Amino acid sequence: MIIETERTKCRDCYKCVRACPVKAIRVVRGRLAHELYASVVQDACIYDGTCLRECPQGAKRVKEETHLVKKMLKNGERVAISLAPSFAASLALDNPLRIVSALRKLGAQVVQETALGAEMVARAHQKMLNTSDRPIISSACPSVVSLIEKYYPDAIAYLAPFVSPAIAHGKYLKRTYPGIKVVFIGPCVAKKEEIARPDSAGAVDVALTFQELMKWLKDEGIDAAALPPGKFDGPSPGLARLFAADGGLLKTAGKDGILRRETVAASGVANCIEMINHFIAEDYPPVLVELLACPGGCISGPFSLSENDLFGRRAKLIAYVESARLREGDQEPPDYESMLPLEELCRSYENRKVEMRQPSEEELAEILERTGKFSPEDELNCGACGYSSCREKAIAVYNGMADPEMCIPYMRQRAESMANVVVEASPNGVIVATRGGTIIEVNQAAEQFLGVPRKTCIGQPVELFMDATMFHEAAKTRGSVSGENTIGDRIIKQQVMYLTAQQLLVALLEDVTSKRAEEERQFRVVAEAVARAQQVIEKQMAVAQKIAGLLGETTAETKLSLTGLMKVVREGKPGTNEPKS
Repeated sequence: MIIETERTKCRDCYKCVRACPVKAIRVVRGRLAHELYASVVQDACIYDGTCLRECPQGAKRVKEETHLVKKMLKNGERVAISLAPSFAASLALDNPLRIVSALRKLGAQVVQETALGAEMVARAHQKMLNTSDRPIISSACPSVVSLIEKYYPDAIAYLAPFVSPAIAHGKYLKRTYPGIKVVFIGPCVAKKEEIARPDSAGAVDVALTFQELMKWLKDEGIDAAALPPGKFDGPSPGLARLFAADGGLLKTAGKDGILRRETVAASGVANCIEMINHFIAEDYPPVLVELLACPGGCISGPFSLSENDLFGRRAKLIAYVESARLREGDQEPPDYESMLPLEELCRSYENRKVEMRQPSEEELAEILERTGKFSPEDELNCGACGYSSCREKAIAVYNGMADPEMCIPYMRQRAESMANVVVEASPNGVIVATRGGTIIEVNQAAEQFLGVPRKTCIGQPVELFMDATMFHEAAKTRGSVSGENTIGDRIIKQQVMYLTAQQLLVALLEDVTSKRAEEERQFRVVAEAVARAQQVIEKQMAVAQKIAGLLGETTAETKLSLTGLMKVVREGKPGTNEPKS
């Protein structure tokens, strides 16, 4: 898998679906019922890298392969670097040649410009044009090749039967340095798929992006900006250094006349598709068409690291080409055919058409109805889901590429409908008012509380129907205020909240009349019970006091009797003499 999706970062915004020129994005459900995330369908992808640029969450990432090159170097294998022509415009260096020194510090034995392969490919195109009047679409861009093979196979016959500059250069390096490993470095994602094709025959072992290169340098503690400019190995590629900009092939092949009808340069997938359709229609096709998937050419590749705009990158590339020409002087171009025979540049193509099943009208209608579209008037064709029309999205659903819940207007309508059902069914009153206190919505319960129909309330100030003190306080404090109010003979508990984002006031009303009456009844019951208890206590106290009084009297009488008895005993029987001592 070349392009992966980090599920934890994907926020199902569908921006990648909207941006992908061939809709090679499948939106699938996650572990939770409401979770949706977008993944790249590798077999349908043309690897133009649009989704990588457009994803606002950075959820799309390219498979990193730096570890493969590190392993080669660790094992003592010789490594040759093929540096894409766009390096001069794509890297944030004041002198592009500093990167050559950085690559040598990483351990590369050979560092050459991929533009050498571009020279070979341009001359192959030139030779073909000189011997045939057959219309040709350049095959230098692997994304364009995938676009034609997967979506416009009728145009395969027009593709130039030549490999890309990277593959040509890889073959040259392998031929020149037997046993060497070739690593291509550039701004392109499609190269990672291209080098794995059977017809590439192992010409390039690993394809890295500029991003992978800069991360590798950082990990190794190498600051390319601090290194002296280096020197490339091998012959000078000449004008092929312009291949990275649109029109570069035409310039190198000597077919760059700006007003020549027989040659056209187009960049950007949309323009490429338009030109391909022109070829298929055979409506006076030009002799040679240079197609590049990235707008402005490879200098705008998905992993171009320059912060300059397109004009700035193009100017930087031209400045590098001019400085190289001054530095190297006028040189006799090498015999490119002896460096790599023409048969080594030849290739074939494969019909890899992406088939989309077409639903019947009944099946299509059933899918549309699942998102509330029962007639053509219901089809908004807003494009929020990423598809240009509701029917296109329904076909994607039929093919398992999309989910019905991607329809944002439908989901909003459903959410609002559910919210309305909940609000209407609530026994509590709900009043929505502007910050100034003008009513804009009430539910059925609030109608009953206010004692007037909804249509009478809407557009009127709250003060006409109830005390608006809490509304004004909530608007003033921009917070929440709660308390109790009376509306007629009802006691209403209310909470008024200020919604900052909407600048609205929402009041929740609860009729607590019965509750307060019950509380009053319970209070009376308790009070009566307390009163009865008090009476019992008072009676018990009175009885206790009486008992205490009786006990006091009998105790006094008992004391007198006992005192008299003790006296008799002490003095002896009456009429007897007291014992003598």
